[in-house]
Amino acid sequence: MLYTVRDDCAHDLEGTLRAVAGLGYEGVELYSLHGHEPEVVRGWLDDLGLPVAGRHASLDALENGLPELAGELRVLGCDRLALSWIDPPGTRAGGDAAAERIGAVAAHAVELGLRLGFHNHWGELAPLEGGETFLDLLLGRSAELWLELDLGWAWEAGADPVAWLERARGRSPLVHVKDFRGRGTATHCAVGDGEVGYDRVLPAAVAAGVEWLLVEQDETDGPALATAERSLAYVRRALA
Repeated sequence: MLYTVRDDCAHDLEGTLRAVAGLGYEGVELYSLHGHEPEVVRGWLDDLGLPVAGRHASLDALENGLPELAGELRVLGCDRLALSWIDPPGTRAGGDAAAERIGAVAAHAVELGLRLGFHNHWGELAPLEGGETFLDLLLGRSAELWLELDLGWAWEAGADPVAWLERARGRSPLVHVKDFRGRGTATHCAVGDGEVGYDRVLPAAVAAGVEWLLVEQDETDGPALATAERSLAYVRRALA
C-alpha cells in the first residue's frame, strides 16, 4: 500500500515506484496519483512490472466522483476500488444508515464496471446494539461489496484476524498486513516486529483465498522505504 511511502510519493512518484519495485514488491495499491495523469502513471507501472491491486478513495469522492474514478482505473488496468475510511458508527441505527449509503455506492460501482470494497479500521469491529459489528452489517447488506480486511486494525480492536478471514472467505481478495507493538497502543511497527502474530495469520490469509497481501505501516520511525523492505522480508520468510 503506497500510503506507507506517501511522503516519498508526493516528492517523486516515479522514483518511489522504482524503489518499491526494486525491493521486490509485486504490485501496488494506490490512494493518490499526486497530480499525475493516469496514462503517465500506467506507463511507469508497466515499465516496472507493477500491476495495480486496487485504489483507495474517500466516501465523498465515491459519491461525487465515481465516473471519474472509473475512468482513471480503466487506464490503470484495475477494477477494484476501496472506501478508505468512515467515521465508525456508534449505534445500530447509524450502522444501518452507513451500510445503506455504502451499498448504494457499491451498486453504482457495478454499473460502471467496478468492484467496491470497504477497508476497516478498529471502530468497525466494535459491537453495536444486538452484538453485531458494522462489518457484520456490511457483509449481510450488500452482496456486491468486498471487504479489504485490515488484519492489524482487526487485531488492535480485540478481534481475531484469522476468525475474520474465515468469516469473510470469498469476500476479501485484498488484505492489509499491518503490525503493532502491543494491543491497545496503536504503535505501528514493521510487519513481524509486533504482536499481531503473522506467523499464524499470513498462512490463514493464503488459505482463505486472499489474492493480495498489502503491506502497510501508517507511521514509521525512520525512512519508510526501509521499513517496507523489512516488512517484505518478514512476509516472505513467514510464507516460505
